[in-house]
Amino acid sequence: MSLEWPRLLSHSRVGQPASSFPTTVERSPFEIDYDRVVFCEPFRRLAKKTQVHPLAPNDHIHNRLIHSIEVGSVGRSLGKKIQPFLVKQHPEHTHLFGDIAQIVQVGCLIHDIGNPPFGHAGENTIREWVAKHDKLVFDDRDDAIERVDEKTRADLLQFEGNAQGFRLAARKDSTPYGYMRLTYASLGAMIKYPWTSDDPRAADKKKFNVFASEKEIFEDMVSTMGLARADGTVARHPLSFLTEAADDICYRLLDMEDAVSMRIFPEKPIKKLFLTLADCPDDTWKPTAMARSEAVDALIKETCRVFTDDYAAILNGEREADLKSDFSDRFSEAFAEIATLYTTIFSHRSKLGYEIGSYKMLGRIIKAFVLSAQSLCDRKDYRDLDFISQRCFNLAWDDAYIKKNVDQSYQWWLRQIFDFVSGLTDNYAIQISGEIEGILTP
Repeated sequence: MSLEWPRLLSHSRVGQPASSFPTTVERSPFEIDYDRVVFCEPFRRLAKKTQVHPLAPNDHIHNRLIHSIEVGSVGRSLGKKIQPFLVKQHPEHTHLFGDIAQIVQVGCLIHDIGNPPFGHAGENTIREWVAKHDKLVFDDRDDAIERVDEKTRADLLQFEGNAQGFRLAARKDSTPYGYMRLTYASLGAMIKYPWTSDDPRAADKKKFNVFASEKEIFEDMVSTMGLARADGTVARHPLSFLTEAADDICYRLLDMEDAVSMRIFPEKPIKKLFLTLADCPDDTWKPTAMARSEAVDALIKETCRVFTDDYAAILNGEREADLKSDFSDRFSEAFAEIATLYTTIFSHRSKLGYEIGSYKMLGRIIKAFVLSAQSLCDRKDYRDLDFISQRCFNLAWDDAYIKKNVDQSYQWWLRQIFDFVSGLTDNYAIQISGEIEGILTP
């Protein structure tokens, strides 16, 4: 197969083909994507979600929002550097490539938008709590009115922030969660793992980008952009490699800088690492921020080298591995050193308490909402719910929304519950958990 750029840069949206979208001279479809992201609630909530260090005492430590903005900045630079190469390869499509940097930037801004509170610990907490309490979550009572299907079970047992992000970015439903309905090109740029939770790769890599509830949307996107392979799998969108690389560059370097600010590591060895990446190891006079900046620039150039060197395989839909796997020795060795440093960061005392506590807090919230939803589905009348179930529902939704959806299935409500839980900020998760437990503060 050979991917085609006019299809890859589709500005179709879910339920809205490109041909039906009104054109404006003020904003391109991809600029509209950018605006939809920066004005939406899920993006703003990233400001109070953990990147690595939960509720860090230093205000300049990265949260998910700042991380996403920085990834977007690097992604935009990657798009601009790749653009002349693409123009040279496909001069007949020169007019299309002016949007490349904007598309990659949007893909970067939304890459973490589905992540739950407490960072990756939150994802692990949801998976482990659901697995341990599966009979409760999936309502396996003998007298249950309905059964949760196997695909929904697989989605929640392997809950994945990347798939939750696609759910938010792709859907058009008018709901409390701010679904964005972005263009297919921007969605393609965000998807690193183009498969569902029942694909063998999900179990192998512990990663996937599509819940069963969005499979139909995903398949339409794949068809529109021509990403289907002959073997039945889906090729990665070429721009997704740039989004992934921007994320890899930012979190590896900035997490190290944060670790210095948190006094987990001394500054000198981290600056030396940055200078090595920048290929100026003897310039010890440079401040750490300057060394990091030059390291980012060197990594951008290396990323573009790998992309252009392996462009034929990327355009043929053959490449699946990230670009950093083909970095030259200087970069690979530095990244390996950073990987070893993460073991110290992730086991640091400042993180452990919140990560242990997140299991009880998120579990308490899930349990309360699951029991309330089961009660609603059993009784089919919001007015018949007991007082506590009504109040639990009201923590997330107003009366009008609940009454409007009172006849929805339990499986539908499960999706709403995990939309709500994954959308919580760290602070709000702590607050709601305390309210459910009866621990109130004035």
